Amino acid sequence: MLTLLDKKLFTDTPNLTHLYLHTNHLTTISANTYIPETLVRLDISQNPLTCDCSLAWFRNWLQMTNVDTSPGNETQCSQTSFKQLVNLPLDAFHPGDFCGINTPLISGLMFAGVTVTDLGLVIYRKRWWLNYKIFLLKLFVLGYHQQEEDLQADDYEYQLNIMCHDDDDEWVHGVLKPALEERMPHLQRVAYGDEAFRATMYYIDAVYHIIDNSYKTVLLLSNNCANDAWFITKVRVALEHVNETGLDKVILVFLEDIPDERLPYLVRLFLSRDRPNLLWTEDHDGQDLFWAYFEKCMRSNPQINHALPI
Repeated sequence: MLTLLDKKLFTDTPNLTHLYLHTNHLTTISANTYIPETLVRLDISQNPLTCDCSLAWFRNWLQMTNVDTSPGNETQCSQTSFKQLVNLPLDAFHPGDFCGINTPLISGLMFAGVTVTDLGLVIYRKRWWLNYKIFLLKLFVLGYHQQEEDLQADDYEYQLNIMCHDDDDEWVHGVLKPALEERMPHLQRVAYGDEAFRATMYYIDAVYHIIDNSYKTVLLLSNNCANDAWFITKVRVALEHVNETGLDKVILVFLEDIPDERLPYLVRLFLSRDRPNLLWTEDHDGQDLFWAYFEKCMRSNPQINHALPI
């Protein structure tokens, strides 16, 4: 009794004309089974064929072929067939009624696609909040261990020094200063722009003095300052101070995106050494992340491993 028909069983008999497979235990005919083109008579009756989509190709072949398949009415669909076809003749099986488009599968794939898209949008919209939480988790798990300066912010004349372009003074006094007063009220000695420069000093001397006597110096970068000679001078002096002290005492804050071709050379050098830099954003979660990093940078002046190539 045959229970399985090998796909290549008849490849060595290409001139076969009569094939009798009746009264066996065949449940299906595998797709791509070789059937000689010379076949004129095929008897597959009295086999418990399973009328399902796996047999659809064979049923379609029977409909299109001129091969004599009588007695076809003695070939019935077995108990493992589609419920509607059980015990009916094989001729009653019309694959188009049962094996069309897989609607549940298509619907499932569409639902999965919509779900992934919605999830991606949620992640994008909450990216600042997620980054903030990841940052806190990383800080909690790994901690923060690095050699630091012995002096604290209170040991300096200025706890914080803000250097910016004149055109950004409005943002400094309208946004940054109120936020600092609210979030970091312990910073009582903050130098905003050129206001703290001593009038008795030359400008460049005043720049050196305030940087040397500040715990941290923040350089606010915008398109306004990209080509300003005096601001670039402040950047150079601040980076020279980093090299002289061997401490990470400078924080770069981008107020907006600056095209690569407009980014000052010294700033690119600073960024290439993975120095602290922050980006201001109007997004509420993004601002929470900004201040979390800012407060972390203000905790200490870690030692640097490599001097900046000024």
